[in-house]
Amino acid sequence: MFFINILILLHDVSFKLISSINSKLTISLYLDEEYDKGSTEVIWLIEDIKKIWWKIKVEYKTKEVILEDIRLKEPDLAKILERTNPLPDTIILSQIQLEEYEEMNSFIENKLYILSKDESDIEHFSNYTTQYKKINQVIHVLDILSIGLYIIIITFLLSIFVITYSIIGNFIYYYKDEIYITRLVWWSKKFIYGPFVLQWSFYSFVSFLLSLIIFVFILQNINAAFSDIYFFDFSYNTFLIEMLVFVFVWGLSGFLSSRKYLK
Repeated sequence: MFFINILILLHDVSFKLISSINSKLTISLYLDEEYDKGSTEVIWLIEDIKKIWWKIKVEYKTKEVILEDIRLKEPDLAKILERTNPLPDTIILSQIQLEEYEEMNSFIENKLYILSKDESDIEHFSNYTTQYKKINQVIHVLDILSIGLYIIIITFLLSIFVITYSIIGNFIYYYKDEIYITRLVWWSKKFIYGPFVLQWSFYSFVSFLLSLIIFVFILQNINAAFSDIYFFDFSYNTFLIEMLVFVFVWGLSGFLSSRKYLK
């Protein structure tokens, strides 16, 4: 239970890490010089995006605003660009959910005629197609991270079920003669496997409390050390579900391990 909680904690960290990385990903749609904020095609594009993906933040920036942004970060570069200001008007999309990128890409690809057609941008991040490919690579890595963690958790759970059953089975194996004798004197089956079920359920409850105390102690110290960066939170409902699952698994293992000697 302790190590499963650690894995769940890592899953929570990875989920928030993915959300943090995704919140920094943006798509910049550089408009062709023929279009501006007043163009019908641009207005429809912005309205359609807001209508379909209402959570997405859509921001329109003129070439003058973009130049001012560059001036704040790179004054020397701004002095060079301000002579002709070749920067295009830009629609910036942010706060996009990971599952929305593919659908949005299909939508924007039908609007590419609005975007800059400068072939010199093909190898640069400013080109929309290149942007999407790079973001897609990041999403692919994040998906692998998430799937890998799920596989580890599931594998760990299955291993615990098998190990628990094996340990209890080996323990009850040494009581098989007592089970045979008890059965020969016509004791009811429930009086044979019942004590084993209660015994292992009690053991699982005690071990759960001990591991819970250790985990909560470690969790409190982690929060005290990293509260400024990240707060690790765990739901009491999760603890309750874990306790019920572990008591059930241990009790079931005791039942199955003792029952097979009754046949």
